[in-house]
Amino acid sequence: MVDIRFATPDDTAHLMTFMHQHWRADHILSRNEALFRYDFQDGDRLNMAIATRGGDIVGLFGFMKYNSLDLPDLAGSLWKVREDIGEPMLGLRLRRFVIANVPHRYFAAPGAGLQTRAIYHLIGMDWIEMEQYFIVNPDVTQHTLARISALESAMPAMGSDADAGLAEVHDPYELAGFPLVEFNHIGPNKDWDYICRRFFEHPINDYRVFVFTQRGKPANIVVCREAMHDGASALRIVDFYGDEQHMPAITAALAQLMRSEGHEYLDFVCSGFTGQVMTDAGWQRLDFGRDDVIIPNYFEPFVQSNVRVYAVADRHPDIRPRLCRADGDQDRPNFDRPSAVQPLGTLRRAAQS
Repeated sequence: MVDIRFATPDDTAHLMTFMHQHWRADHILSRNEALFRYDFQDGDRLNMAIATRGGDIVGLFGFMKYNSLDLPDLAGSLWKVREDIGEPMLGLRLRRFVIANVPHRYFAAPGAGLQTRAIYHLIGMDWIEMEQYFIVNPDVTQHTLARISALESAMPAMGSDADAGLAEVHDPYELAGFPLVEFNHIGPNKDWDYICRRFFEHPINDYRVFVFTQRGKPANIVVCREAMHDGASALRIVDFYGDEQHMPAITAALAQLMRSEGHEYLDFVCSGFTGQVMTDAGWQRLDFGRDDVIIPNYFEPFVQSNVRVYAVADRHPDIRPRLCRADGDQDRPNFDRPSAVQPLGTLRRAAQS
């Protein structure tokens, strides 16, 4: 008989062993306990449902919360069941256990595998093919990361609004005043606690956070991360907050930063942004049906190929899905970088004191 329950921190070692043996051998989450706990520990339990039989773990479904509200928006993360135990619907039972027992408003996340498409259709969720937009640095003539063939490089034009600008911030308190609550019609809905923990306190990844201001008030938050391979780098937008109408000015500023810092290209994996707005901002949309232009998606390890990201989202009449690369667990590291580790919760504890 299979029992399903929520995991506790005491299950961590057994879960990591299960992942190593039945999911991906030597994956970072099966060898780096600090990152595993960062991703899943939530007080005295883990954000993970597990199935056990005879004391052995035979399946798991992990999830993440986008905010700390009573009804948070959720993302799915790890989802794996043993295929040799004769329980063909166990994965769906695990997911249903989470949905039934974690009060929430909305469920959406990128990173769905094509093998799960039929399941999501069965349970009435939307299947989303995310877009990848890019801008090539015209100053870089020899490409290590991208493959560019017969593609004209064009830089977005900088605006002339002296009352608007993009600035990098290094302290989450510099984001105070951004009206997150005004965008709760967009799903997933994220709060200050999420932004602080996800981007300023990440134990491995280094993120660069920018605020776009208009007439002295914060209008957008944009999060980027540098991806590197073989001495070359790309600047990647991984999250975006605020009204997309400011995309042209934001894109022009980031493109100038890309150029001044010598990145090969700027890219943005996302869905839910208006195509015309992106075109007007100077973005080129990657055509996954061609192979003469390659904008790599995987860096750990590096793979020089175009890879489409798929997402799922609840169907909700009052919520518009808008997903970015860092939503869910899609910008999770695969390589350990111990020098980047910092004490977890420092910024949030300071904010609460």
